[in-house]
Amino acid sequence: MYLACLLVTVAISIAPSQRVIPWTTDIAAVLWLPLTPPAHALMALRDWLRPPRYELKYLDSQLLSDERDRFRALWHSERIHAEDLEQRLAQLDRAKKMDRGGREVAPLLASVTARGEGPGERMLALNAGKRDGVQSGDPAVVGGDILVGRVAGEPTDVRCWLAPLTDSSTGLVDAYIAPADRPEAGPSESISIQLRTDSSGFLVGEVEATKQISQGDVVRLADATWKSAAQGMRLGSVAGVYRSDKNPLRVRIEVKTEVDSDRLRQVTLKIDAEAVP
Repeated sequence: MYLACLLVTVAISIAPSQRVIPWTTDIAAVLWLPLTPPAHALMALRDWLRPPRYELKYLDSQLLSDERDRFRALWHSERIHAEDLEQRLAQLDRAKKMDRGGREVAPLLASVTARGEGPGERMLALNAGKRDGVQSGDPAVVGGDILVGRVAGEPTDVRCWLAPLTDSSTGLVDAYIAPADRPEAGPSESISIQLRTDSSGFLVGEVEATKQISQGDVVRLADATWKSAAQGMRLGSVAGVYRSDKNPLRVRIEVKTEVDSDRLRQVTLKIDAEAVP
């Protein structure tokens, strides 16, 4: 077959001026087809093994873009971590400065690990327990001066339950209302009130209608059943003053807590320094 193809090709090449018979050309193409290497397949294989230069440039650019995005994400993550550490240190420092009790307090940061657990419906589980010196009744604050609640029940070695002020287990709380323009006024210069939580999430209580109370006034704890480290801590602010339905000589006070316990991620427990192992 090879010899036949060669003869046909030679015959065509030595007679360029003569008219080429069409069928001879077709026969030559058919005869040469099995002997012609599949160039297009080889070229496709070459392109697969070694992409064209313009594709290499695209791949290099894509790799650089991916690396840039990865390092940018790492940078943002580290910045958030650094800011979180700064906030923790500041919170511990404020908690020490705002201590109004007579006993030495050791601030302990604790994270919320679960919600709706423990004896109450709104309680929060914290990752701190007896091995850290946590005891029942230890108050929890944020920002050094804002009271969140206190530890309820008996902690385990590595866990405790925080009862927010709005939890029904908190019961009655004695407090005093200081004017908004004098938030640091003491109990003797303020209006005493007994508060309890209601279904709307407010702390509510009643005082005589002759008392001058306005929205925005500051409410602080003054309850002997709470530990000394919690005394004077800020509970919230007056959100509403309404005439009492049961007694026209008294007004109903609604207090909105400073912190939404459903959004809490971390608190500072003010534990007794002597209880720390």
